[in-house]
Amino acid sequence: MIQNNLKFDDELPRVSSSSQEKDEWRDISEELPPILILRSGGRINPRDIHWSFIDGVTPVSINFASLPFQVEPLIINLKRVLIDALERNSPSYAINLFRSFARLASLIAEVTKDPIHEISQWHISNFIGKYSLNDPLGRVGQLSALITRWSKMDYPGVTEDAVKLLSKVKKKGNVKGEAVRTLDPVDGPFTEYELQQLISELNNAYATRQLEEQFYYLVWLAILTGQRVSQYCALKVKDLIRTVDDQGDVSYEILIPKAKQRDELIRDSFLSRPLTIQFGEKLWSYSQRVISQNPTLKSEAALFPSPVEYRVREQLNPQFNGHWNSPDLSRAFREALADIAPISPRTMEPMNLAIGRFRDTLGTRAAQEGFGELVIAEILGHSDTQNVGAYVAVIPEIANRLDEQIGGDLAPIARAFLGAILIRPEDATRAEDPSSTIIDYRHSRGGVGSCGTKYDCKFRAPLACYTCFNFEAWLDGPHEQLLDHLVQERERLLTTSGPRVAAINDLTISAIRSVIRECNLIKSGITKSDSDE
Repeated sequence: MIQNNLKFDDELPRVSSSSQEKDEWRDISEELPPILILRSGGRINPRDIHWSFIDGVTPVSINFASLPFQVEPLIINLKRVLIDALERNSPSYAINLFRSFARLASLIAEVTKDPIHEISQWHISNFIGKYSLNDPLGRVGQLSALITRWSKMDYPGVTEDAVKLLSKVKKKGNVKGEAVRTLDPVDGPFTEYELQQLISELNNAYATRQLEEQFYYLVWLAILTGQRVSQYCALKVKDLIRTVDDQGDVSYEILIPKAKQRDELIRDSFLSRPLTIQFGEKLWSYSQRVISQNPTLKSEAALFPSPVEYRVREQLNPQFNGHWNSPDLSRAFREALADIAPISPRTMEPMNLAIGRFRDTLGTRAAQEGFGELVIAEILGHSDTQNVGAYVAVIPEIANRLDEQIGGDLAPIARAFLGAILIRPEDATRAEDPSSTIIDYRHSRGGVGSCGTKYDCKFRAPLACYTCFNFEAWLDGPHEQLLDHLVQERERLLTTSGPRVAAINDLTISAIRSVIRECNLIKSGITKSDSDE
């Protein structure tokens, strides 16, 4: 189970209090109200030494016993500040305030052996000295938010000169979007080629039952909609809408709960996103299976239900029973996809398939297609444009260099061709079925291979076939003609439409090159065998 308490870059000291001190601490906590009502309506006992619960899709673990004894006199007023945060803000914000205090407490414990009753200018100076004003994580700014709130609430525990020092220094905020701006190969957006690799592996893993059903649909939803993990956690079956018009045409849309909206909870408002018929039909069928597995909740069930073993901590909000919380789903998502992660051409290692990368990819693709900040903000569900500048500021030189790299022959590492080579068409799995022959009608007008399944995939043949594990390529098929056409088309699109559009068939190009390479190896082996005879 993922815990939130004190997980950050610097490990904090764990200093235990004596039994007598703990009894005194509990006596002091009696000054607090016995019940705290959160902004969501959930209730906890603020007198507890460890606040541990789940509020909607956010797990909270704030353990005051983990703090060093030197700051114990400050805990009662720290609690009061955090109570105010939980009543007015999100649980995540309260967790961040506690973590900021814990970092400061760690420094205090390093320089004093005695309990303190005030946070002074000296303590703040030590904190700034350790983390610096140029800290990209903005930890001085985070501490300032806590101390300023504490001071405004007029609780004892912070000196006036400490507040003044923090108000005077120019604090650097948390730097956002660096991975997007630089197209970071591990944490930034996927390239078009990498996305094609992933989609190919994803579909094949699902077809061969290597991937759990809910993660298959969750990946596709992340590719298509690019929202935050908390929003996917909050989805219910009823959020998937199926509509039939007067002509009998069916359409699908999904209502995605908004997140990080001022004065709103996560299911107070929604983003409406249309779905393609092909994906909508499959997601609808999946949602009906979820209902059948949850006959009591029916359409109120989570669209992506969490396994029972993850439902350990107390859920304060009954409407989220059976839902994932954000950290657990992020971890389970990464673990589920680890075995199918393709090799990235940029790192030569398995891709980091963190769910947030799909959001960055959608925003970056929108910018590359020429959409402005307002449109990108709408696509990603932002209420303003302050956090979307990174997408339109992607360094052009990096994008061009990546296109040159990925436009080359990556077949040896791409694993793009997953099928088999047939020496004779008569060796095909469905040789007696004429409909199994795959013909390239536009270029060679000849057969390039056979389909090994009767499933009507509706994908565009023969381009989609080369990356399918059911494809049986013919040894003497006219693969070179199709390759020549795709390479020429890529060069044309690169000039007329830009690198993203030009890259649309890159994985197919790599797969065809793999087929040609393997066919040549087989032919050279056959020729050598004939000459030896």
